[in-house]
Amino acid sequence: MERHGGAWLKRANARTTRASIELSLVVVAAVAFPVVVAGNPSPELQEERTPSAVMLILRGIASPEYPRGQLDDDSALEYARRIGYQGEVLDAPGNNRPESLQIKMALERIRHDERVAAIYGFSGGGYSTRRIWLKLKDAERRRIAKIVVVGSPGVYESDFLGSADVLIKEDPPEGHMAGPKVLLESLIH
Repeated sequence: MERHGGAWLKRANARTTRASIELSLVVVAAVAFPVVVAGNPSPELQEERTPSAVMLILRGIASPEYPRGQLDDDSALEYARRIGYQGEVLDAPGNNRPESLQIKMALERIRHDERVAAIYGFSGGGYSTRRIWLKLKDAERRRIAKIVVVGSPGVYESDFLGSADVLIKEDPPEGHMAGPKVLLESLIH
């Protein structure tokens, strides 16, 4: 009888030990991976685990008052945010030269930052967007989920073969420089 009771005691101790280990793992996990009451990860952890997809925003041509290119930066950045991207304005003017600084900067970002998933080109930046698309490798094109071109006459959806989501907007009646703001406002209506 004592032998049978001893076996039962050993099994009970084994279960208690296993339960203690499992409880310890739960406690360690809770300390290592904090969550808010609703069960969503803290903002710090969420940013680390799911970095935001980036929309590169390409400015238009330079002018005396805008040597780094013309654009309503705020409207373009807000547009990117509202459609689910982290907008980043490249600090270089757009022009239609194949080897412009803007095109070089954009290609560098696309090729070295996997988060770049969209391109927004305004005016001269729209022409740059078309040239960039032609220089991308197939894998890079597949990663670019959205193309937006505003105020670049002669740039067409067909210039971006292989892209499933292309938006081309002509200048609005309010004028060329109002294009980014009008595009943003179109999301509200």
